[in-house]
Amino acid sequence: MFVIGITGGTGAGKTTALDAVRALGGEVLDCDAIYHRLLREDRRMLGEIDSAFPGTVTEGVLDRKKLGTLVFEDPEKLEKLNAITHRYVCGECERLLKLAESEGKTLAAIDAIGLIESGLGKMCQVTAAVLAPEEERVKRLVAREGITPEYARLRIAAQKPDEWFREHCSFTLENRGTREDFLEVCKQRFDALRKEGNKMDTSIFERRESGVRSYCRSFPAEFVRAKMSRMYDAEGREYLDFFNGAGALNYGHNNDFIKARVLEYLEKDGISHALDMYTGAKADFLRTFEEKVLLPQKLDHKVMFCGPTGTNAVEAALKLARKVTGRTGIFALTGAFHGMTLGALSVTSGAYHRHGAHVPLSFTTFVPHPNSVDFDTIAYYEYLMTDEYSGVDKPAAIILETTQAEGGIHVAPTPWLQALRQLCDRQGVLLIVDDIQVGCGRTGPFLSFQRAGIVPDMVVLSKSISGYGFPMSLLLIRPEYDQFLPAEHNGTFRGNQLAFVGAKAALEYREQVELEKQTEEKAALLSDFIRTRLLPMDERLIHRGIGLIQGVDFSKVGDICGKVQNECFRRNLIIERCGPQDCVLKCMPALTITPEELTEGLEIIEAAMKTVL
Repeated sequence: MFVIGITGGTGAGKTTALDAVRALGGEVLDCDAIYHRLLREDRRMLGEIDSAFPGTVTEGVLDRKKLGTLVFEDPEKLEKLNAITHRYVCGECERLLKLAESEGKTLAAIDAIGLIESGLGKMCQVTAAVLAPEEERVKRLVAREGITPEYARLRIAAQKPDEWFREHCSFTLENRGTREDFLEVCKQRFDALRKEGNKMDTSIFERRESGVRSYCRSFPAEFVRAKMSRMYDAEGREYLDFFNGAGALNYGHNNDFIKARVLEYLEKDGISHALDMYTGAKADFLRTFEEKVLLPQKLDHKVMFCGPTGTNAVEAALKLARKVTGRTGIFALTGAFHGMTLGALSVTSGAYHRHGAHVPLSFTTFVPHPNSVDFDTIAYYEYLMTDEYSGVDKPAAIILETTQAEGGIHVAPTPWLQALRQLCDRQGVLLIVDDIQVGCGRTGPFLSFQRAGIVPDMVVLSKSISGYGFPMSLLLIRPEYDQFLPAEHNGTFRGNQLAFVGAKAALEYREQVELEKQTEEKAALLSDFIRTRLLPMDERLIHRGIGLIQGVDFSKVGDICGKVQNECFRRNLIIERCGPQDCVLKCMPALTITPEELTEGLEIIEAAMKTVL
């Protein structure tokens, strides 16, 4: 965010300065317009004005001419009026400035004198005074407000002198010459200062969309088109995508191979919705999934089609584990993220998300991730399960991500995964692997646990399973645990037919282009670049990751990861953060990204880090 407070005498020029800000991609917060709006709408402010200046407000309507005549001839009364109006106007300005900051906007606040006087000027990185000859100011006031020249001169005389602006503002702009000349001066000055922000009109989103929206605050642009690893906004600007739909677009945006299959299905009027009835699209997917995923890995799991989100499949897994074992407790790891519905949230460790439930989240014991402590965690888990004085009941299941994505890209060691499988076998505890974000080839093999040679009791898949970004989630279940009764866990959209078509095509495409081999090669490129070109910038930086989910941890450097992310976006790279306090810059491009595009994005990160560090 970059905020320029533009103030000065009421003369010509501020509108021109704002035009320059708009031309450079900024938005405008008009303190003067807020003042006039509050004079019409804010009953509390009008009440205070009427108390201080009786007779100036009649039936909730302010007689502005009467008030002006009264106060502009008396400096004490003017100061009293300013004290009232500045308090209300600056309160509203502060709210809007904080909103803009949360959304990463570049913004100019016009008529910001009240902000400066009230101490809110610190919210503006730069304050600029626009000054002009008195007669120019008189003409502007007369034209804008329809007042007499004499009253305009009274207004100007009651304002701060030019010397005050020169003293309190970062710099002054002299509004002399033609409008075109002054506009060019403003553009040059602001271009040297501004941090380019959103050029889009986002007012409809701000007016109507819920405040729960999140990613748009980091990437404030209106995207209208995308192809493979590129996205385009409404202004035609091109962005390189290292965000990848939070892992839902492993095959890229609008992959031609998958798109052709989907369009062919639609052209034939293929069925679009069928709940869990038998369909040709479902049969084709199941045959392909069996052939290319299950049988090669010697997995005999049943496939359960859950509601369309990953969190719904997590809910199904937890319910089923409890039904199968007759036990209620679940072990989950510190740093875990499994979803936002109440059951999935109960096994998610982050305080921010858990607090959003507003009810107790029970029946989960959080145990340390092996990367977070220096003792034998497997032995500790077994102690909790078996010692009658541990205070913990044996759980129905333990759920984990083999690589914690949202938790900060923590890769569980392969020997540890093998030991955990053995522990679960010894104790009769089910092992649930959440492969929502790091499955579907993200770490190299299609299933992330393949590197350990283990067989989980249940596997949760979503995000990229459909191949095209269509909503879809699966729960893979060992046959002996497939104990749900018909419709015991159901949902209207548990049979997304287009997702079946896309998922089948994705598995075929993956094999055709040898995507696993490609992923391994690009992962090596990514890892080498981070180690040799990013980490040397500061010895406190930490590299973590596997496959094409890798990141740089800035936690030991300071609270700067967000600044690096913003600088990347300014340079047209979309990249996410994760981990505690969002301290890890998360590189998660499409698996189909070209080596040249991958290097291009990494060089943008390098430039952004140099700028911030």
